[in-house]
Amino acid sequence: MNELIAREATVHGTSWGLIHGGYFGCPQVAEPLVEKVVEYAGKSRADRIVDLGGGIGFVLSQIRERQQQSGTIYINLDDSPNQLQAAHPTGFRSIRHALDTFRRGDLGPETACTCYLMRSVLHYFREHGLRPVLRHLHNQTRPGECFIHQTAAFHDPQDARCLNTLYRMMRTDKWYPCVADLSQALEDTSWQVLEILPAPPLPLTRADLQNRYQLDAEDLDAIQERLSGMPVDETVFRTTPEGFCAYLHYAIYVCTPAGSTP
Repeated sequence: MNELIAREATVHGTSWGLIHGGYFGCPQVAEPLVEKVVEYAGKSRADRIVDLGGGIGFVLSQIRERQQQSGTIYINLDDSPNQLQAAHPTGFRSIRHALDTFRRGDLGPETACTCYLMRSVLHYFREHGLRPVLRHLHNQTRPGECFIHQTAAFHDPQDARCLNTLYRMMRTDKWYPCVADLSQALEDTSWQVLEILPAPPLPLTRADLQNRYQLDAEDLDAIQERLSGMPVDETVFRTTPEGFCAYLHYAIYVCTPAGSTP
């Protein structure tokens, strides 16, 4: 298992939908991603919808409720046993596998038209791993299929620097790109971006981070002091009566293999 994922095992399982104010278990927050997956899975007449790093299967369950195409197979692929054990028990398959090593054949018939989705996962592969994992995912996709992912990225390099500083100070190597860097990485790995849409930002309060990353007061005070001195907008980092709150800004990328149309 990816060591960054393993470090967060204490919040995996039934707690996952409750952290960060319930962000990862909120239907309204998931709606923009769900809507796009349903739209493009319908356009491509997907035989199966696969959530890569799907955790407890919340987004997939929302898609299943909305999907009108009968016979669709829903697959939740994740590498955390705690997440899969807490996954919604009916309506889809759960497969334990690492995102960067699974093969198309692990999902079932190679010929099945597949729509892949992903929410808040690419940062686990760090800067040096971004292109390799995007290339690997491209290799598991066929012409006309879709890869729809919600990924944190920042328009301003200083904003990205602020959040990357935060994560380094929490002793985790997660990495967040600028929008231009992510777009270039997608182009370099033979993805065509059809749409980019906004998604709700994820608030990261001092209390949330303390729980998720096992931080003490000294760690948090140092983070607050350092980030308070960085020239970023309050929509990225601000101090609060409870300490501070940072924000991950997300966008939804609708992608297809270059040269194909769903």
